[in-house]
Amino acid sequence: MADQQMFWHPAILRAQIWRTLLGLVLVVLVYAGIAAALFFGGTRLLNVAPGSAIHGAKPEFAALFFLTFAGFHLGLWLVARLLHRRSYRSLLGPQMRLNWRHFRLGCVAIGAVLLVMLLSMLVEQWLLPDTMRPRLTQAPVGRWLAWLVPALALIFMQIMAEEMLFRGYLLQQLRARFRSVWIWAVLPSLAFGALHFDPYSYGINAYLYVLNTAVMGVIACLVTIRTGNLGAAAGLHFGNNAFILLIGIEGDLDGFSLWSMSMDLRGAYAAYSMLLQTTLAIIAFVVWWRWMNRNRPIANAAGSD
Repeated sequence: MADQQMFWHPAILRAQIWRTLLGLVLVVLVYAGIAAALFFGGTRLLNVAPGSAIHGAKPEFAALFFLTFAGFHLGLWLVARLLHRRSYRSLLGPQMRLNWRHFRLGCVAIGAVLLVMLLSMLVEQWLLPDTMRPRLTQAPVGRWLAWLVPALALIFMQIMAEEMLFRGYLLQQLRARFRSVWIWAVLPSLAFGALHFDPYSYGINAYLYVLNTAVMGVIACLVTIRTGNLGAAAGLHFGNNAFILLIGIEGDLDGFSLWSMSMDLRGAYAAYSMLLQTTLAIIAFVVWWRWMNRNRPIANAAGSD
């Protein structure tokens, strides 16, 4: 494939490890500063204690949480421009833009996975005993509709921050330096998964949560390298996170959700749900990968739409 078709091509000139590590540290520091300022400033404007807003149980609290991810965008912009002498948009791929067709296909793919899970949940409502059955509580429809568009915009900003950091910056920098998939896909995906480790809330299921997010991270890396653009991975991530607008976990950023699901995050049902989503995502990825190999040779895939 031609150099300009490689997703990691924008990182080749300045792919030294020290630059990547320094850039990562700087991004995290900028994010931490901006996030703290926005969160504590926002809770002060809302006249609430920071501790009461941290779980995003109300729409304005959830909005505040997602808004803090603006710090990642600013940090990445500064690092890309000042440390690597390249455009912030180059994190999207060598075309300097998001492939919206890939984005839509990513949303459809993860939507199919979530639809299977939703149908499974409906069946489980009839089969499970009352002690295991998740309970759904509906939010006021008018309030939900009023927040729908801002919520979609904020979720998009959040997933793009994470994608441009993990599948944009880190993936490009590491792939430009190393050929091993263990370094440029598995390693950053394990870090991505580790950020979701929450034994206080999930107990032993915290390890399954890390497994799920790490597997999704590896899939996103492979999809991004295969398509040569961040669009498909962003679509997968957006579709997955936007699902909380329909059904969220009670007490876990469910302020935007139409229905809040009350369940024991440490229990067997939560473990089953995470394993089911992980398994379905792997199956969908394998089907897609085999289709791509049959219809689009690897030599041409990275630069095509």
